[in-house]
Amino acid sequence: APTDMSVLIAGESGSGKESFSKIIHSMSKRKHGQFIAVNCGAIPEGTIDSELFGHEKGSFTGATESKEGKFELANNSSLLLDEVTEMSMPLQAKLLRVLQEHEVDKIGGRIPIPVDVRVIATSNRDIRKRIQDQEFREDLYYRLNVVPLNLIPLRERIDDISVLTENFIQHFCEENGQSPIKIDPATLTLLKKYRWPGNIRELENTVKSL
Repeated sequence: APTDMSVLIAGESGSGKESFSKIIHSMSKRKHGQFIAVNCGAIPEGTIDSELFGHEKGSFTGATESKEGKFELANNSSLLLDEVTEMSMPLQAKLLRVLQEHEVDKIGGRIPIPVDVRVIATSNRDIRKRIQDQEFREDLYYRLNVVPLNLIPLRERIDDISVLTENFIQHFCEENGQSPIKIDPATLTLLKKYRWPGNIRELENTVKSL
């Protein structure tokens, strides 16, 4: 966390990748800056370029004003590229250049804009296979994978279920102004027997419904 090195967090959906990203940011020297997150798989292909790098007024139809991209907004702070393996190959090339040169080219811009951003990327895919299938750039992978973290699925760390469940219950009670409650040991045993395909996110939603 105290370094400026890029981090690549791998893990199944719902395993806590974004939470880990926020913890890394909160323990870094950039913690006073705004933590910016981008879901690379949720932004339409035609707009993600503008979302990441920004655009100038009049650079395309509908660009009625200039816009700062996520890299500019995260300047001197941290940027989370969630599900980075969902990026198209042309966009990966632009991202690689930003990481190498520490500057962004806005759509319609005349000169590059310097940025100082720590990138944290996540993926729930097998990145090595994506590289073999020529769907992810190997040079970009090495740029991002300076500090690799692999989050183990919840079904392989059963002992964490007790701690996480107690934490969720405490949080929900405080949030709703309720007195603290304890979970029945038999219920906890059942929770530990379940496989949790949705990982921590599924556990959290289940605790809400108890």
